[in-house]
This record gives sequence, C-alpha cells and structure tokens, in this order.
Amino acid sequence: MDDKKRFFMLFVSIFFIFAIFRFTPLKDYTTLDRIRGIKKIVELYPYKGVFLFLTISFLFVIVGVPKSIICIGGGLIFGFWKGLLLASTAVIAGSFTIFIIARLLGAPFFYKRLKKYLTVIERYKGNQFITVLLLKQIPLPCLLNNTLLGLTPVSIPMFLLGSLVGQLPSNIVFTLYGSSVHGNTLLKIFLATIIIIALFICVRYLGSKSKLLKEF
Repeated sequence: MDDKKRFFMLFVSIFFIFAIFRFTPLKDYTTLDRIRGIKKIVELYPYKGVFLFLTISFLFVIVGVPKSIICIGGGLIFGFWKGLLLASTAVIAGSFTIFIIARLLGAPFFYKRLKKYLTVIERYKGNQFITVLLLKQIPLPCLLNNTLLGLTPVSIPMFLLGSLVGQLPSNIVFTLYGSSVHGNTLLKIFLATIIIIALFICVRYLGSKSKLLKEF
C-alpha cells in the first residue's frame, strides 16, 4: 500500500469515528453532561466502573470494534492517563485472545480467506518483534491484523511486546481526543494532531525501507 493510500485511510478513519459520535445515536451519550454523569458514577463505584469498562472493551476488540473507539471512550470516562492505561490493557487482552484463537484453529481454517496477506508475510524473513511492529502500522482491521499474526511463527512474548509498542502511539492520539472534554481541549487536540502527523511520517519512512510494508 503506497503512502497516499495510507494517508487517505488514516483521515477516513478519523472522519468515520467523528461521524459516529456526531451523527448517530451515540451523540446523546457523548454530551458533556452525560459524560460528567458517567464519570460521577465511576467515581462512586471505581472498581466496578473499571471492571465494566475493561470487560466491554475486551468484548468490543473480540468482535472487531475499532480500538480507536475504545481509546476515545477511555479518555472520555477516565481522563487521559487512566483512560490510556485501561484502554491499552483491554486492547492488548482482546488482541492476544484473537491471536491465540487463530493459532489454535490453525492455518487450514484461515488460509483460503487470508492467503493474499499470508503469502506476503511468509516472504518477509525479519525479526519477530519488528514484524509485529510493522504489521501494527498497516491500516488493517484489528481483528484481521491479530488473526494474521496468530498464523505466523511469532512467539507470544514478541507478539505482546510488539503490539504494546506498535499500538501505543495511536492509543495516545485517540485517548487524547477523548480526554479533551475534561479541560485543555485545544492543547490536547493540538498534541493529538501533531502525533498523527509524526506517526504518518514514521510510517512513510518505514514503508520506504521495509519490504513488508511495501508489499502491503
């Protein structure tokens, strides 16, 4: 996938997420008053609130809901730092579950459906950590991305480490957007936008150097 397509996919994703929260019934649940109400409930029942958020977010990842929505939700409800920690935990847990399911079911179940992608990965003989890190930068659905990695020889520790590092920049961006309702709105939106631009530049550079990203 070339740079123009990556850039286009990035901004389409951001616009799509914005549209979901602006033009669907979800907008009624993301008003400032509603968010403050949810935040008060979470503060009254902190452990139950955290458990409920982690459980719902984990299930969202399993069924293919974009992790950006989970991170925005974490920022909205818990603020930046706590929201980032909880959202990242849920995303990693859900990603790991998909990875294990794909590995247990094995290639025969998925190969015909994912042959195009698996052929590209099989031709790339690189460090396992780098393989995971690079694949996390490709604009593929989280469900597909983790399934593909489950069908490769990537070890569990390398999958977890590569996923944590590879997903962190985008998690920071969307959690910043979500937490902007709690104050310093312009600063957080500005920082998130700067990180998006920096992330795009890094992916563009990696794409020019990596055979794996070039073929995707």
